[in-house]
Amino acid sequence: MNVGKYRPFWCDQLLMEYDNNLWSYNIDLRAPILEISESKGVMGSWNSATRTLTLSSHLISEYPWTVVQQVLKHEMAHQICSELLGSSETGHGADFFKACDLLGVEAEFRGPCSTIVELETSLEGKNTISGSGRKFIDKIEKLLALATSPNEHEAALAMEKATELIDKYGVSAFDLGRKQNFGYILINRKRKRIERYQRDICRILQDFFSVRVVMSTLYDPLLIDSHKVIELLGTKENVAVAEYCYYFLENKLESLWNHNRHRFRGQARREKNSYFLGLLAGFYKKLERSREQRKRRAEKGYHSGEMERILTVSKNELGRYVSARFPQLRRARRSGAKVYRNTYSEGVKTGGTITLAKGVSGDSVNSGRLVTGG
Repeated sequence: MNVGKYRPFWCDQLLMEYDNNLWSYNIDLRAPILEISESKGVMGSWNSATRTLTLSSHLISEYPWTVVQQVLKHEMAHQICSELLGSSETGHGADFFKACDLLGVEAEFRGPCSTIVELETSLEGKNTISGSGRKFIDKIEKLLALATSPNEHEAALAMEKATELIDKYGVSAFDLGRKQNFGYILINRKRKRIERYQRDICRILQDFFSVRVVMSTLYDPLLIDSHKVIELLGTKENVAVAEYCYYFLENKLESLWNHNRHRFRGQARREKNSYFLGLLAGFYKKLERSREQRKRRAEKGYHSGEMERILTVSKNELGRYVSARFPQLRRARRSGAKVYRNTYSEGVKTGGTITLAKGVSGDSVNSGRLVTGG
């Protein structure tokens, strides 16, 4: 590709990313010379003699921007070693890891990331998920693939059952003393705004699916533009399930609307929004009631106090991971949405009367990710 027309825009964005890292992590560094190379082998480098930080145009054009951000942080960590820590270290030793801690560099990017093969390995999410975790995800996916007809009950039923399994998995993982392997997944529709119903889906995921949700902006180097993205953070197993649930529920809402839109006579966009928000509110209330019931039933083999301790440890570890990735995170204020009251109330009523059916099994091969980004 012709990098020339992109180079000025990419340089500007990388300098913004560089400055944002300094501000976010409260680090005092002098801006380096920024260079974009044509290398297809070396993805990034830091030259202390010339104070040059180099990233590959191949990296920028062929990999997600989240990877570019991490490689930039990786090279900034080398700069910290030479200019802040006074280290003579040139590799990836103790000083480098200390610098990575200062910058919140992801674990997968703390080793040599100079070749395409190594980057591809770090991007392969499945190899970081344990065997038991993979079985757990497969079970969840089969459950959520159960719904095949336009029925208001199905999405919440699947999510409720999945929540119970996630609770049990989280407790058993900590009980066995497993090291929690945290990560993140982006939901990127390449749009300038996140709709209110998407925010309500995120609220369900955060409150019931053991993940944290952050809404941020992500640069697209080929479009030379930025979009709003939803980031799910948690254990690799939990973010995979939450991602699946997000797409499953988003598609289910659309399916239900297409099936029932003829019943409503108001302005199409507001009717649709009202129906979505009402249905999600009903789902939320039902899941909330189910959670309270589970709290009253002690998990087999656990005392309630021990379970509370385990869950507290889990939340604290996740909180530290989120803080390392977003040190300047702030909570956004929620604003009300204008809805048609009758349509909204119908959605709430339908969601609130959902009951968990017996004999739930997962033989369907349908995917929850029925709609792709774009």
